[in-house]
Formats: sequence, structure tokens, C-alpha cells
Amino acid sequence: MSLIGYALVMARKFYDAKTYNHALRVATYVAENPMIHEENMENCIALAIMHDLWKETDFPKSAMKNELRFRECLELLTKPEDMDYIVYIKNIKEYSDINPEAYWVKMADIKDHLFPTDVLTEKLKEKYLAALSYLL
Repeated sequence: MSLIGYALVMARKFYDAKTYNHALRVATYVAENPMIHEENMENCIALAIMHDLWKETDFPKSAMKNELRFRECLELLTKPEDMDYIVYIKNIKEYSDINPEAYWVKMADIKDHLFPTDVLTEKLKEKYLAALSYLL
């Protein structure tokens, strides 16, 4: 099974419908991004699908496919509860040369969070726009 196929199976199994749809939108933004190198695309799409698994579900870390770099990216995208959001964003940016997939997925994730303007609060908008200033 491909990494994207595995990601879809795990997402379907662990996410609720709202989170699953969010993950698919993030994956779509990633797939449409012409700045992502072809050799990184499969990992980026799979990572986009799985980016909220450790944060939003009881997905066991032991069930992760044993691909070190993919696992590192997923860990980078999973903000520890006690970490400041901007510190978390700065970490993603700092490691973007080593793990560019995490960077591209976070950019797509922020894009998706900024899109639903009918439910986007001013506080959330400020949070995501501040994050973009560190990522760009």
C-alpha cells in the first residue's frame, strides 16, 4: 500500500467527519502547490492527510509506518500542549530545510483555517496571520 493509501485508511479510521474533510482540503492545497518538488509530493500529501492524527485522535504512535523522516515531520506538526503557538511555528520554519514537507503542510493547514470566513473569529485570524509572518 502506498503512503497516501495508508494515510487515507488511517484518517478514515480515526478522524471524525469534520477533521477528515479538513485533512483532505489540506492535502488538496498541497497537491496543487507548484512550489513543492515532485520528489516530496507523496510525503507531503500523506502528511497533510495525517497531520492532525496525534493531536486530534487516539492514533497510536506505534501504528505509524516506520519511515523516520515522515515520522519526524508528523512530530514537528504536532504542537505539544505546553508549547506556545509561535514557538511551535518557529520550530517548523527552523527545520524547513531538513523537513520541507512539514513546512508546506503547515502553510496549507493555515490556508484552510483562514478560509471559512463565516466561522473565523478575529482572534483566530490574528493567530494564523501572525504564524504566516514567521513562516514567510
